[in-house]
Amino acid sequence: MPSADRPDPAAPSDEGIARARRHNDRLLMRALLLAILAGIVVDAVVIVLAALLGGAGALPGALVGSGLALVVTLPTVASARIARPLPGTSYAMVLMGSWLVKMFVLVIALLLLGEATWLSRPWLGVALLAGAVVAAVTEAVGMVRSRARLEVAEPPREQ
Repeated sequence: MPSADRPDPAAPSDEGIARARRHNDRLLMRALLLAILAGIVVDAVVIVLAALLGGAGALPGALVGSGLALVVTLPTVASARIARPLPGTSYAMVLMGSWLVKMFVLVIALLLLGEATWLSRPWLGVALLAGAVVAAVTEAVGMVRSRARLEVAEPPREQ
């Protein structure tokens, strides 16, 4: 934490950098929120299909798979938002750490559910895969289509 005598190293001293950073933050959050929304919509469709077309355990499988898809996508939003003011290397470390934790949680959950007879594993897989892949693709497309601004300080003006 920065103290009164030490300025925040992540805070830009140049107004152009601060403006570009605010713009980039909005683009990042928009892409992440659209990704989550797209994943939820696709998983809702999978849940409805499981309820209508699936047999025994289809609906619980689709519900659990949808929940696990959120476990894959929601930490991305939280870690990206929390780590944004950090320097580049620290930002990457936080994102990779959150990825590692969510993959660990996902693997443990799937191992624990491996022998569950009350849910359909194929519907769980379809919901998990659909929700996570659609969210990741939407996030990637949103970031590629946005025009992030380069955060570079303007040169000093000559008097």
